[in-house]
Amino acid sequence: MLDELIYKELLSIKDKAIANYQSIETDIKRWMKSKSNVSNKLDELNRTLRQRMSDQEEILLERIRDKEHTEIYTRMLKLCEDDIKRLKKEIAAITDYSATIKKRKAELKDSVDLIEQIIQEGAISDANLRLLVDSIVISEKDKKLHIKINLNAKFDCHKDCYDAEGNLTERMFIA
Repeated sequence: MLDELIYKELLSIKDKAIANYQSIETDIKRWMKSKSNVSNKLDELNRTLRQRMSDQEEILLERIRDKEHTEIYTRMLKLCEDDIKRLKKEIAAITDYSATIKKRKAELKDSVDLIEQIIQEGAISDANLRLLVDSIVISEKDKKLHIKINLNAKFDCHKDCYDAEGNLTERMFIA
């Protein structure tokens, strides 16, 4: 009975996994269309970063030479450091976006392929069960059977409740 419940769970997860995979495909297509713009933006940010780092060196040298106005140079250095941090963060975010999309796409593709393979077999083998399921928690409350299946994958979680005849009585999504 548990195998059947897990199999039904996989059927419901499959559609969501495919939709997530397709949304990543859309993101990648959008990314590829704007890649030249993104490359130009990265080049511009890197030029600005190099300039601000050069400015920082010049301000440091001026602060050493002009001891009278140290406070002014210190404020200028603080602004320059803040700009450098912001620029580095922006560059990292743009660079990581491409890598993150590609990594997530590969992870989802593997998950979708595994789910489709199991569904084609029509049942869950012991090996696949061990791969997919982390734990199963069964409890009873108000004469209802509560089964919580914790999968070894990143899917939305939900809890299904069944009556004594095995009919689904309640489904709730858990954050």
